[in-house]
Amino acid sequence: MQTQTPMNRKSATRLLLVQWSRFQNVSVKLEGSTLFTGINGSGKSTILDAVTYLITGNTQFNKAAKDRDRTVLGYVRGDTKSNGTARYLRSGEVISYVAMEFDDPVAGAPLVVGVCIESPNETAKPASSWFILPETTLDQINFARREGNMLWITPKNELTVRGERLKGNAFLGRERGTEQVIRALGLRCGVSKYRGKLLKMMAFHPENNIDQFIQECVLEPGKIESLSELREQRQQFERLQDVYVRLSEGKSQLEVIEKRSQDYEKKKRTLHIRELLLSYQDLQVLEQEEKEVQSRKSVLEEQLKDLEKRQTELEEAQKTAQERLRIAENSTVFQDMKETMDSLQRQIDAAAVESRVWEQRLKELVALEQKLTELGILLRRDLPLETEEQKALSRLSGTEMDTQTKISVFQKYGEKVDQQDTLYEQNKIHLQDQIRAREKEMAEITEKIRKLEANCLVFPPEIERARKLIRQELKNQGIDTEVFIFAELVQEVVDPEWRRAVETFLGRKRFYLIVDGAYCGKAMRVLKEKKLYSANVVLTDKLPESEVKKGSAAEILKIPNVYARRYANSLLNGIHLCEDLDELHDYPKGGLTRDGMLAKSYAVSPMDLSGTELCLGEDAIRLQLEQTKEERRGKETLQRKDKDALARILDCRRQIVGIDWDPGHYEFSAAESLEKSKKTKRKLESDLQAIRDNPDFTAVLKEQEAAREQAKDANAAVTENSLKMGKCGNSIEGYSKELTGIRESIALKKRDYEEKCDLHLELKTPMLEEYEKLRKKKDGALKVLTQRSVDNSKSDVKECEKLLESAQLEYCRLSELDINQRGVGYIAFYREEYRNLAHVKIEEARQRLSEQAEKLESAFMNDFVAEIDESVRDAKREMEAINQELKQIPFGSDTYRFVMKERPDRSIFFRICRKLQDYMSSAEAYMNSGRDDEEMEHDIKEFMNIILSEEDEQEYTDYRRYFSYDMEIVSRQGDQEIVANLSKKQGSASNGEKQTPYFIILAASLLQCYPKNSCCARLAFIDEAFSALSRERIEQMVKYFEENDFQVFYAAPPEKISSIGAFIQSTVSLVCTGRYTNAVEGLVKE
Repeated sequence: MQTQTPMNRKSATRLLLVQWSRFQNVSVKLEGSTLFTGINGSGKSTILDAVTYLITGNTQFNKAAKDRDRTVLGYVRGDTKSNGTARYLRSGEVISYVAMEFDDPVAGAPLVVGVCIESPNETAKPASSWFILPETTLDQINFARREGNMLWITPKNELTVRGERLKGNAFLGRERGTEQVIRALGLRCGVSKYRGKLLKMMAFHPENNIDQFIQECVLEPGKIESLSELREQRQQFERLQDVYVRLSEGKSQLEVIEKRSQDYEKKKRTLHIRELLLSYQDLQVLEQEEKEVQSRKSVLEEQLKDLEKRQTELEEAQKTAQERLRIAENSTVFQDMKETMDSLQRQIDAAAVESRVWEQRLKELVALEQKLTELGILLRRDLPLETEEQKALSRLSGTEMDTQTKISVFQKYGEKVDQQDTLYEQNKIHLQDQIRAREKEMAEITEKIRKLEANCLVFPPEIERARKLIRQELKNQGIDTEVFIFAELVQEVVDPEWRRAVETFLGRKRFYLIVDGAYCGKAMRVLKEKKLYSANVVLTDKLPESEVKKGSAAEILKIPNVYARRYANSLLNGIHLCEDLDELHDYPKGGLTRDGMLAKSYAVSPMDLSGTELCLGEDAIRLQLEQTKEERRGKETLQRKDKDALARILDCRRQIVGIDWDPGHYEFSAAESLEKSKKTKRKLESDLQAIRDNPDFTAVLKEQEAAREQAKDANAAVTENSLKMGKCGNSIEGYSKELTGIRESIALKKRDYEEKCDLHLELKTPMLEEYEKLRKKKDGALKVLTQRSVDNSKSDVKECEKLLESAQLEYCRLSELDINQRGVGYIAFYREEYRNLAHVKIEEARQRLSEQAEKLESAFMNDFVAEIDESVRDAKREMEAINQELKQIPFGSDTYRFVMKERPDRSIFFRICRKLQDYMSSAEAYMNSGRDDEEMEHDIKEFMNIILSEEDEQEYTDYRRYFSYDMEIVSRQGDQEIVANLSKKQGSASNGEKQTPYFIILAASLLQCYPKNSCCARLAFIDEAFSALSRERIEQMVKYFEENDFQVFYAAPPEKISSIGAFIQSTVSLVCTGRYTNAVEGLVKE
């Protein structure tokens, strides 16, 4: 059957197979479309595999037969699939050639394309080299020669064309070689695409499912390479998310630890208050006991006064009895002598009394001298005495000075002392006020130190109150977010030398509050509504993004939190750190030196750095603690000095008050008067003794016996009263001793109380308030607390310790820390851990997670979605192009058209793509926009989660699965067009009716590779051709291919020769001769 070669087709005219499978050196003449026929195993598919390998580099051999074991090595060495040494037809080094000759009607010259395959042994991968030889025929190339029965294959390096050896650069590798081959054949599509379309037609088996057929046989598989990258990004995101979640869990556990630490500290504080209160209460009880004993002593002293008064009365009665005795005994002799004796005795007694009085007065003067001497020593710094004045004051009991001089000296010194005492009173009031004020300051400092030692950074109380209130108000609105103080977000001051200058410059701005930008407005409303006049909230949502300026004060602060970083940049980027005044002069708008010289707005001023309390960076607690302890030491020193001064003043005043300064209360002539009285007494005693020695005196004594009895009774009464007075005095003395013991106990208890106060100075005021409150509840009782309450408090503290340790242990397990790091001694450690985690690590993790989320979404949108979208659009364009072809090439009275419909379960993808049209269908343009479309954002996240959770990777990476496919068959019946879907007809259609549309679809798809208006090869390969078609259908299909200028290579069994061979130009029969196969042009009967 002869037909004219189309002018738009480069037709294959000859095929040469040299050492390819069972073909040793076979040359086949090709005239247009060719049928290769033969029995099973004769090599029909082998020829198609050779041609597809030559033209496209295909190694997926014999797809129609679904034989996966065929390889280039097997074809070259002639693999018979038998066992033993005879498995391969060829051994040793093997060289094979597959070459085709084409006729180019436009150029008017032949063209040869070929591939040389070299196999050094049975295991090494063969090396293939492609070559293209224009204006050359196969006969002009020395592929092989026969010498007798021997076939000699020309090595690649000896291959010649028209006797001229080919150069090495004429041979090309697989990728470049196949690309050059199809370019030489006039094709402009990619090798991979062309290979796929050829193989789909060659290996086609009719399927009932038109949807599956179009996906697998018409559309090219998508090359979505971004999924693995996307999964890696997702894995990285999940790793960072796990880190963030672990840190968040750690933070939550640390918050539990902090809550229990605070509970412990509260209970511990309560215990200390109760211990202090119990000590204070004991002191009060002792002081009350002192008052009660003193009161009993005072009662006894009153009783003693009454007894002394009674004693006077009894002594009067005694005198009366004695007077009676005197009268009874009165005789003339005795009376005269007795009166004289009595008179002398009275005078002696009077002199004795007078002497005793003067002795007492002299003792008073001696005691005054001692007191004045002690006072003089005590007041020597404030009121120094001159030597003469000191001598005079020490001789007030002597006889060296007259009475008036003594009075004068004493009065003058008293006036000086009185003036000094007035100064002491003033100083005492001043010192007491100063001590009380400083004690309050020290209590606050001690409380601050306690917090710092517990690793709590101390901020102004009004700022802490504002922070707590804002956070609570936001929480009430359902917003669980942190409210930070700027200072606590500064992780590190990189250069500590600049710390004090920078912190002084920042001032109260260090305590400004930082909230998430999304909640700024709400925080502002809380500020206003709650009238938080001392607080400032940074408008984080308005802070511009900025980089740290080199050389600025911002550079020395390391801040992980993004908002705090921006705020620090806004404050400090404009402040240049200057080494000296000269450099400062060069930065008039903003400069700072280490010693606090500040240039701002073209003016310079020094800052006072001394009063700045450091609070930036991880070491702020340590520095603040050192600074606060130093401040406390300074105040303690001043307090000790003031207390010592006050104690000295009080001591001086006690000494001053202990002296009676009234001169009228002293007898300054006591020494002279005492001497005179003693002298008189001695003279009277001498006269009395002379009278007693007279013998007449004894005669009158007897009568006096009765009177003596009465006198005796009177004496007995006086004695009895005296005994009572003695007993009362003893009781008073007992109470005095008891008071001494009580006062010693008071001193000890007071010392114990003061020591406890010194340890917990900050608790003194709240303890006193608590004590007074409890006294009111107990009707003013002094004992309001028992030791049991203190013991209960200790139990509470121990229970809190257990709960704290339990929480700490849980954190150790969670964070893989040493489980021995627990107990109250580690409270500071966990606070440091919390501060580092909450303010640094979790911020860094949140930042990395946010960045990774952006990377993940960016990779998803810019790579995955964009690639799928591009593939989908390419598929739509290809479908439209095929439909245009199908429209131009009807099959009989029928025309065909592809229908693509979006799958409902992919609606989220198409919704995203439609919205991307507002951004020029650019995912990158959308990602760089404001991204304020909530539905779009939700779709992106949902679609990404669907894809990344899908186990079947192809489900979403293969763009072909985003559509359902069908084919519309338009049949013209007269003037009417009847449209039917192929999918609906398949159930009732015959196999031939099912195959026909598929072949037409494949042909139309393949035509996309063959330019209409260009001269190119228009090859098609059909293995096991038209297995289910009737003769009539086969004739229609062959005519269809020929009318569309295809050059088809059919491979079919002999029974198809009559139905296919009758309608094409040439038939080649493959005949097996022994272990080899030969090709015979025309029909061969076997």
